[in-house]
Amino acid sequence: MEKKIKKRTRRKHNRTPRKSKPSGKRVILSQDKPKGKISFIKESNTQEVAPIKKVRVKVIGIGGGGGNIVAEMSSRLTNYSSKKIDFTAANTDLQDLNSLPKKVKLFSFGQELTKGLGTGRDPLLGEEAAKKEEKRIKKLFSDKRDLFIIVASLGGGTGTGAVPVFAKLANNSNATTLGIFTLPFLFEGRGKMQLAQRCLEKLRENLNAILILPNEKVFNLTKEDTPLPLAFSLLNKYISDSLKGLLRIIYLPGLINIDWADIKTTLSGKGKLAYLNVTETKNKEKLDEFTKSLLGSRVLDYNFEGATNILFNIESSKNISLGELVTISQKINSAAPKAKIIFGLSQVSNLKDTLLATILATGNEIKRKREKKEIFPEKIAPPKKKKVKKSLPIEIEEEKLKNNKPQIRRTALEIKKAEKEESKKEEEKEKIFEIPAFLRRAKTK
Repeated sequence: MEKKIKKRTRRKHNRTPRKSKPSGKRVILSQDKPKGKISFIKESNTQEVAPIKKVRVKVIGIGGGGGNIVAEMSSRLTNYSSKKIDFTAANTDLQDLNSLPKKVKLFSFGQELTKGLGTGRDPLLGEEAAKKEEKRIKKLFSDKRDLFIIVASLGGGTGTGAVPVFAKLANNSNATTLGIFTLPFLFEGRGKMQLAQRCLEKLRENLNAILILPNEKVFNLTKEDTPLPLAFSLLNKYISDSLKGLLRIIYLPGLINIDWADIKTTLSGKGKLAYLNVTETKNKEKLDEFTKSLLGSRVLDYNFEGATNILFNIESSKNISLGELVTISQKINSAAPKAKIIFGLSQVSNLKDTLLATILATGNEIKRKREKKEIFPEKIAPPKKKKVKKSLPIEIEEEKLKNNKPQIRRTALEIKKAEKEESKKEEEKEKIFEIPAFLRRAKTK
């Protein structure tokens, strides 16, 4: 006899769900779903906070001068990780690239044309070397950075020739772009300055904002007997400190916070001249001098009357007063009456009595000096065509010459005599009109 195997069936027990630890959120059993399944619904009062976006910046130095500036910036901005800010140097000269610090990423191009050497200060060769490797250069701008900063010293070969190609590819990435460029010294000759100006004219179409630092302004930072490498280092320090102030605005939370969207709005547009400066003071009583140094950089030439957007952030301890903020804001507002101003305040406990401010301004200038007209020359209007008078027949011209007697200049005595004769004639006419009509007729007869 085959034994019947009974299948064991488990009895269903109505078990109550275990009590969870209090998490501060209300637990509601959803009635729409089948029994036995529990869904957790948040209270209507609580809101999910979106994570703060980490703004990613990439600085690319092109050519020998651009690579040196980026190298010094990387050594001064050590507090920022490679995830936040990336430093890259691009050059045709392999020897120059290998001399840069390890923190800077190296990008060599144009090896087929230059054989690993420089361009010999030939901008056409630098441009050709960049154009032949556009696919590789395009990858530099494909890592989804929020801000690309292109740095170069203009007037030479690699930087002057290759920068427009890099800027065009950066513009195609739809990211915000800022250009920082130095101009050659005046003693380097007019030819180098013209090359730099032509390069700037090409860059206006592909960069949102352009920061221009003439090398000649380095004399405002040091004395004439300063060694040239140290003088260049002081100029690079100014660029690094200014960029550091901008990064602090991006990453430091503030009591009156400025976020990346505000900076992006300030830099929006194409080919705008930019002004970036950082000022620090420990004497809060001299706010007028502090604001003057903030608006009047020793390195940059900028006319705030033409500024369209201004963003400035003040870093101070909690002891800063409302009156001090109002004084600084009014000075900036009066200097740029037409600009849209965004203001921020960050309270830093380490500063104590120190007041630090960073300002970023963009916009075309209204009043330009000769140097600035050369940097951004306007479109020259074609010369007006002179109207050519149609020649008349010879007989008519001779008659005109006979009728038009030449005017003879008279002396003062001759003019007085002529005036006396005219006055006598008028008096005689008046006497005639005073005589009765019948007597006048008799006289005329």
